[in-house]
Amino acid sequence: MLNIKNTNASGPDASSVVEKAVNSIKQDETKLVIFFASTKYDFNEVSKLFKDNFQDIDVIGCTTAGEIGPDGFVEGNISAISIAADDFETSTYVMKNIKTKSMMARNDLIKTAEKIGIKTSDSENGFIITLIDGMQASEEKVMNAIASSFTNFPLVGGSAGDDLNFQQTFVSANGDVYTDAAVITFVRTSKKFFLYKENIYVPTDIEFKVTGIDISRRAITELNGKPAAEEYAKALGVSVEDLPNHFMRNPLGRVILDNIFITAPREIIDNNGIAFYSLTLKDTIVKLLKPINAVEEARKTVQAIKQNLPDCKGVILFNCILRYLQFKNENICKEVSDEFAGCGSICGFSTYGEQLNNLQVSQTLTLIAFGE
Repeated sequence: MLNIKNTNASGPDASSVVEKAVNSIKQDETKLVIFFASTKYDFNEVSKLFKDNFQDIDVIGCTTAGEIGPDGFVEGNISAISIAADDFETSTYVMKNIKTKSMMARNDLIKTAEKIGIKTSDSENGFIITLIDGMQASEEKVMNAIASSFTNFPLVGGSAGDDLNFQQTFVSANGDVYTDAAVITFVRTSKKFFLYKENIYVPTDIEFKVTGIDISRRAITELNGKPAAEEYAKALGVSVEDLPNHFMRNPLGRVILDNIFITAPREIIDNNGIAFYSLTLKDTIVKLLKPINAVEEARKTVQAIKQNLPDCKGVILFNCILRYLQFKNENICKEVSDEFAGCGSICGFSTYGEQLNNLQVSQTLTLIAFGE
């Protein structure tokens, strides 16, 4: 038995909104509750209220840059999902001080997984969900800490947002709220699940070799041995001054085993360097990307979900804020969300970064779908 309930709710105060949400997702045998909340609500209050209503259940959540639920893409809401199953165990760990001490969490991660019988050699009977403070630029450190012990373990997640204020984001675990932290939930289950990454950009024939980086700022300083901004602008046929106006439509893609992992440019720094939303290492080959039809890609993603999980009960979506802004600009939010509605109960949020397995990506959709 696997049952998934979802909701999104809005209102003038946190108490009434959480009450609506809880009433919509409460069910017998609930094993995990996840909520995604706009920063218009007091996040400490939201976290405490959810935990008060699900006292003996792992409850995790984060702030957002927009929410996803039965009403599609929304803002100023709280979205939530509950998962009930007869075979579904969870164990949650909060990794603190992720900017400076993430690698010190290795033993604690192993102990957290062992509480539900997951060993470092496991790779089939479970998965990890990550919710990470999105303002620390430390997701790669979290991924490295996890991967050092759980090399092939399926992982999916997103980085918390703050409604495009870019000031402070929060994550929550069992009623407590954290910054400079990552919430890491291990799940052990025999139920079927499916992890997937969707890109709405494809490679052009233009590629670069990353020849200079600034790791501390997630920056590329040189492409093909030349100043990064100049080389990037030249490939697009625009000036360096105009280059930021083309970032959203033409991100770069890291090429890994014939797969593309998007790294979205954030801003020009030091005149000719470019800071990104995810780290690219020196000597990496990156492709210049171009956009494709987002609705058609959503349709293909849903087809992939149904092929792998014919009895799909629900999906959690971690959708980059840059994608959401593009959907709004193109007025296709409803069309995209309508495609995913065919997969049962959907829930998620607009993120400041996305995680899949051992990688941090950006301008991407990562997801996990559930079936019997």
